[in-house]
Amino acid sequence: MKSLLIRTLTGLLFIAVIIASILFSDVMFNKVFSVLFNVFLLFTCLALYEYRSLLQRQKINLSIFFYIVSLLVYFMLSYTNLWGIGTTITLLLIILGLFFLLFIVELFRKQENPFTRIAYSVLGIVWIVLPFALINHIPFMFVNGKYLLLTIFAFVWLYDTLAYCIGSIWGRHRLTERISPKKSWEGMIGAALLTVGVASLMPQLFPIFSLTVSQWTFFALIIVVFATIGDLVESLLKRQFSIKDSGNILPGHGGVLDRFDSIFFVIPFITLYLISIL
Repeated sequence: MKSLLIRTLTGLLFIAVIIASILFSDVMFNKVFSVLFNVFLLFTCLALYEYRSLLQRQKINLSIFFYIVSLLVYFMLSYTNLWGIGTTITLLLIILGLFFLLFIVELFRKQENPFTRIAYSVLGIVWIVLPFALINHIPFMFVNGKYLLLTIFAFVWLYDTLAYCIGSIWGRHRLTERISPKKSWEGMIGAALLTVGVASLMPQLFPIFSLTVSQWTFFALIIVVFATIGDLVESLLKRQFSIKDSGNILPGHGGVLDRFDSIFFVIPFITLYLISIL
């Protein structure tokens, strides 16, 4: 009972922090850093720390430059107008230069398997930093953007919760037993149908958004597909390192990587989709 209470309170606090950071995304500190930016900067740091700690289990020691490059990429992606062609090209060239810095660092570390560390460094930046940085853009890119971002999180949480509940009750056929033996086809399909059903009601429930029923349906399908992939990818990572949770910072829920595994894959693709239709 005590563990259930701790898990529930932690989950509620986590959700409250996310919702508050989105609703107050336009509130600035020192006229530079927004609430949303600071909250996800913290999540980025915690996620990178967990990621680096996981790799250390396999004696893959990323240098301090991994943190430096990661945070520079987060700052640049968060505070750059990504949608101007000239600016985007310049930004990409700078980021490529930072990636090459990782190569240069390995030249002087004199440790085995340098390309393994380089590959894991780039993976960590693309997998973790890129989605968190993109989150900072959504409230300002679209009309009612902060409510749209809140809706993205709500649909991911809805789908994950439904998949867990339906799978726990009716799950018989394992989705990928080798990677995640608890996930079932019944849970995924049932949750997908209900999530798409809720999405089809969005034009009536929330007319402030300009999306049609078909656009909301595709919105939900993107979340279903990439939330599932993101969840499985993180499960694959944990299975490779023979661990149950990525960390213990969230009692009863594991680590930051555990809580954002679905979001990491959803955000880049849902952002591209929204840009194409809005």
